Amino acid sequence: MDVGRLVTSAKRSSGLPVRGLAAAAHVSGSTITRIQSGAIDPTVQTLEKILDAAGFELRLEAVRRGSPRRAHLADLADAWTAGEGRFRLDWTRWRAFLDQLALHPELTPEAIYLTPPPSGEPIIDALLAAVAEKLADDAGLPRPAWTEQAPALDAPYQPPVARRAGTQDIPEQLAKRGLMIGANSLWRDPKTVGV
Repeated sequence: MDVGRLVTSAKRSSGLPVRGLAAAAHVSGSTITRIQSGAIDPTVQTLEKILDAAGFELRLEAVRRGSPRRAHLADLADAWTAGEGRFRLDWTRWRAFLDQLALHPELTPEAIYLTPPPSGEPIIDALLAAVAEKLADDAGLPRPAWTEQAPALDAPYQPPVARRAGTQDIPEQLAKRGLMIGANSLWRDPKTVGV
């Protein structure tokens, strides 16, 4: 886990400046900037205070070495890049995750109920929530409570790949959040998954 990136994303998501976040967390502003730059590794207690001040809850999990790693939707909070004025989804990671759930639908509850960390990008926050809601609806499960906290986008988002694929068959969970991404851009035909 890149703690500096996590703190930066939480700060950005909170809308607070460094001084405001520091005051709310009862730490110095230099502590936050040093964590962000990777100059120091915070204690769990300090990280918890900063994330709490930004409106997030820190959850730690201990997993026995060698046990199989199960994918969580929360793992996709960093499945994007931005630079030179361009935003890009890591389509391969998104599709691989959804393919795994298509092959093993019994893993869906474990995969969607873990609250994702702050991504620092409203498009990703909306997409995580919309995908979790679609997966829950498709499986006949209650929607994860954390999705209620993810707002819809102010302006619709349609990535270049979705423009080429067209806007037919946009799942209602995505459309309600302003994501103009057709189902075929993320979900493959179930008959072709694993083939």
